[in-house]
Amino acid sequence: METLAPFISLRSAKFTQDRPAKVLFEEFRRFKPSLTSLGVGFSVSRAKVRMKGDKWRKPPYFACCYNIGDLGDVNIVAFSYALIADWNLMEADIDQYRKRIHSALREEMIHAVQVLTVKKRYERSAELRGRFDDAEIYYDSLLGRIIEELASSNEGEKAVLTAAKLYYEDWTINSMEKLRQTDRKYHGRDGYLVSELIRQVTQIRFGELISEEAKGKAWDKHRIFFVGEYGTTENLMKSMAATLRQAVPHLVNLSPTLTEALIEIEGTIKSIHRNERAPDVAAEAPMLR
Repeated sequence: METLAPFISLRSAKFTQDRPAKVLFEEFRRFKPSLTSLGVGFSVSRAKVRMKGDKWRKPPYFACCYNIGDLGDVNIVAFSYALIADWNLMEADIDQYRKRIHSALREEMIHAVQVLTVKKRYERSAELRGRFDDAEIYYDSLLGRIIEELASSNEGEKAVLTAAKLYYEDWTINSMEKLRQTDRKYHGRDGYLVSELIRQVTQIRFGELISEEAKGKAWDKHRIFFVGEYGTTENLMKSMAATLRQAVPHLVNLSPTLTEALIEIEGTIKSIHRNERAPDVAAEAPMLR
């Protein structure tokens, strides 16, 4: 595992001279101050495979890692080879590739803020520490409560399943039981999708592309779904994302627990944005004489 600093300094290396690598590490530089302000680590891995369970698998684009139990030492790992491979899938379009990387980085920051928010809430509450053995168990209970609140209505359940299809790239997830099976298959526990739903809703409420939309034409390189009348997988994904976007106000009304989580997460992100803009504002202010 390598930190960001050596990668930035190795400008002469062929790896960092490639156009996608240049865009990738430019986005990493922009992203790093936000994580530093949160106390979140950031590292880059060149691994082409990694062990998950008892099998070697292709790495994801990113991984938000933290301690089991206390949720401490939050660190985001970027898998550079997987990310650079998307360059060809995005048809070497710099603007689209940059949007893809930016959206994926935002996704991981939102995940990190989720973990930090739960950890802080747990550590500050004697009542929560008395009810739950550790912060991770409390986190799982929150995710479970959100899914219960949303699945209590047809509208909420439909939105959850749409979010699951987008995240897992699996059109066959058409019931809550199939979602539970998929969560267990890929993450070893029920309810994982809710953390992705929180991320998707946060991106939507900030007026951003959700990460799944930002893949753009890359979807059609694999044609994951039967697209029917939509013509391309990209169009199908945009339609599904639009459905989720329209459902967000209803989801917030259906789940008080989701609403509470969003308020805290969004408050933290807005605070980071204000702090990042402050130096620019100060620099532009007239000097006192």
